Amino acid sequence: MSDPALHPSSSPKYSLPWISGIITGVVSGVVLGLFLKTIQAYTGEKVYTLLLNIDFVPVLPPTLPEIIEFSLHLVVSIVIGIFYLWWIQHFGRPILKGIMLGAASSLLYIPLSQLSSRVPDLYDVEAICYWVVGHLLFGMVLGLCGKYINTKKATSNS
Repeated sequence: MSDPALHPSSSPKYSLPWISGIITGVVSGVVLGLFLKTIQAYTGEKVYTLLLNIDFVPVLPPTLPEIIEFSLHLVVSIVIGIFYLWWIQHFGRPILKGIMLGAASSLLYIPLSQLSSRVPDLYDVEAICYWVVGHLLFGMVLGLCGKYINTKKATSNS
């Protein structure tokens, strides 16, 4: 018997997983945000500021209330969550795919660190480490959500 989380359903009915993707994105995004906010509070490294930074968006003011900036972060997480669940519907391997997305999204440190003077420097090794760990955590949460959703769908189809 194969693991339903590793191998998606062979059902031809694939659609965008809106509700599950939204929930997955919110949960993963909140975990990442709380992790980076905690790190910033304890170390002073501005990794949470980097996560919420919108200085580079021309149509927005350089700073907004934290709740608005965090909401914008969650919108990005939701888009990733929907894409991620669609991806594992088609190709399985939820944990691996989640970690891959977390690792890939950690690369955003490079351009984001260059777009504002309020965030850590490109060569701030401590900030980079926290950022990468936070995004790998984000990927793990994506993976766990995807595995849970795939397993739940597989058992409800049995």
